[in-house]
Amino acid sequence: MVSHLPPRNAAVIILDMAKGYGWVPGSFGYDMVARVRRLKDAAHAAGVQVFHVNSMRRPTDGVPNPSMLVGTDKLDVIPELQPIDKDIVIYKRYLSGFWANDLDYTLRTMGCDMVIIAGASTDNTVLWTSADATQYHYRVAVVSDCTMVHRQADPPEMHDWALEIIRRVLHGEILTLDEVIAKYLEARR
Repeated sequence: MVSHLPPRNAAVIILDMAKGYGWVPGSFGYDMVARVRRLKDAAHAAGVQVFHVNSMRRPTDGVPNPSMLVGTDKLDVIPELQPIDKDIVIYKRYLSGFWANDLDYTLRTMGCDMVIIAGASTDNTVLWTSADATQYHYRVAVVSDCTMVHRQADPPEMHDWALEIIRRVLHGEILTLDEVIAKYLEARR
């Protein structure tokens, strides 16, 4: 059930923007990094909590060719988005940012009732995290130009299809970065 009341306390969740995903200058999709940085900076200016949620794997997971292994720098947030001050880093164990970790608990203890989601990949982690957030009764806003399908071989329409599922099925808001900043992240004066 989606509330029609204004959110009391939002948080920004940045998904899978870690070194192990190949976010390097000139790489496919790298142009999105600057927009995610602008989102993060706007959240800080507005006093909104920022979460970095990345995958984590162990050799015992049985995943073929695992990246994002414990003990490697692949788990680190990319330098352009490095956590600062009170940013919180949480590791997810599967597709959703809420899976097998304390993200829900942390959001609830902070009084959050809304999540603003960015990162990759729209058709995967962003979609699953939005679904779980909805099922946990958070309001969901996805920043459409701060997420993408991070696999060059896939058709770009997959991004739009995933956003339509979030909009139509999950009743989440799909907003551009400028719209999110204007609606939810105006700097507190």
